[in-house]
Amino acid sequence: MFDPTNVMPAEDAPVAKYANVFVTIDNQRYSMLMCKDFEAKASITTQDVPRMGSLITGKKATSLEISFTMTIYKCTEIIDDVVDRFINTGVMPKFEIQVSNEDPNTSIGRTTKVYTDCVLDGDVLLSMAGSEDDFIEQEISGFANGYTRPEKYANPAYM
Repeated sequence: MFDPTNVMPAEDAPVAKYANVFVTIDNQRYSMLMCKDFEAKASITTQDVPRMGSLITGKKATSLEISFTMTIYKCTEIIDDVVDRFINTGVMPKFEIQVSNEDPNTSIGRTTKVYTDCVLDGDVLLSMAGSEDDFIEQEISGFANGYTRPEKYANPAYM
């Protein structure tokens, strides 16, 4: 039966703008205050498992890929430096991205994920010019070869 008093408090929906993003390249840590958006996803691949005696094809998880995208205002060239090193050495520098969020209005606390052994993938905006008042933004995308969770949200009491 529906109980109108048993609902999630609206305050417990965390707001993304309370997040902090840091990038570490060659032991140099950068606060990415110019970061407009960040998103990391785990894409899980499954395979079919046909089974005798069952009409239902089973599914088994067989691999995982961690990807990220980040939109930043281009007021730094640290990503350009990564591209330069790749051009000049043939070695793509790996880096680390740390993302934390702690919305003070929630009861769930703070979460932090550190994405490790990150590599760039796709386009990197090197230069942009125009006659409009557009902000120069670039979307950075890539893959992480792992992550850790030094802090995680607490489950709310109502769960």
